Amino acid sequence: MRSAILGLTVVMLACGAGDKPAEAPPPPLSDAPAPAPPAAINGQKAQGIKAIEAGDAQAAKTSLEAAIKADPRDAEAPYYLGVALERLGDKAGAETAYRAALKLRPDFAEAAGNLGAFYIDAARFDEAVAVLKPASQKQPDRAELHTNLALALAGKGDQGGATSEFDAAVKLSPRDATLLFTYGHQLGAWGQSEAALAKLRAARSAAGDSVDLGAAIGHEFLLLRAPTDCVAAFDVVIARKDAAALRTERGLCKLASKDAAGAQVDFEQAVAKEPGYALAHYWLGLSLLNAKKSADGVKALEAYLKLDPKGAKAKAAEDAIVRAKQKK
Repeated sequence: MRSAILGLTVVMLACGAGDKPAEAPPPPLSDAPAPAPPAAINGQKAQGIKAIEAGDAQAAKTSLEAAIKADPRDAEAPYYLGVALERLGDKAGAETAYRAALKLRPDFAEAAGNLGAFYIDAARFDEAVAVLKPASQKQPDRAELHTNLALALAGKGDQGGATSEFDAAVKLSPRDATLLFTYGHQLGAWGQSEAALAKLRAARSAAGDSVDLGAAIGHEFLLLRAPTDCVAAFDVVIARKDAAALRTERGLCKLASKDAAGAQVDFEQAVAKEPGYALAHYWLGLSLLNAKKSADGVKALEAYLKLDPKGAKAKAAEDAIVRAKQKK
């Protein structure tokens, strides 16, 4: 099931092909050809699922469309077709496919979850709630449905309803790091900093080896002005993957904790590791200017502007260079 997780790459967890047996095809009419044998139908669907897993959405689309023609009463084929179409960028087609799956099987949690996530991504929150609320009521043990419903309600501004759904999801999956991160992010957006930090700390504890999730958690700590947590989170992440972007983020955490020397070391190492990563040059430049190393700071800022002349920090870099040169 796809979760409309904030701040992270969308997660797709397709239900297993054998999650629920497809309905048997109706008996053939006397004047109509018999439907394709179940083995052939399942084979086409299986090929589509394997193609999705292999990252070949176009091949998946072809196989699943054939499976739907062979057995139009199988709800799983349009569901997986929706997955493939989303990956191909065909939003209208994906919506139609998910709706078709739900029409065939109203209790199809994965289809409801993906359609709801689709609507959340499009900021169509009322439609998301209309799909997800009855689905979560029919299957209250599905944490993913509660999570997506929480996000839809949050999008509508229903903080109380969203909180209840997040709590229901956490009760069902108390060690789901992505869920805890998402809840923590939302609590932060609501201005509930202490509650947000508690959820993010739990997420960090449960995150395992995920570099992307660990970095996202660390960034939330930075936004919530919790630099000690932020540095600790990036220490773990960098031990697994040493990258310029991660060192730059940890440098910012160190700046927030008043460790200017440690921050400068991280920025220097980020630049040395990946000279093409522009932001490391920008923050190194400011760090050097603050350390009264004007010439080196200007050089680093000029390197940033050369790499990203229209970047988000371009104006700030230009202004800093002007100020530094005026002080000479």
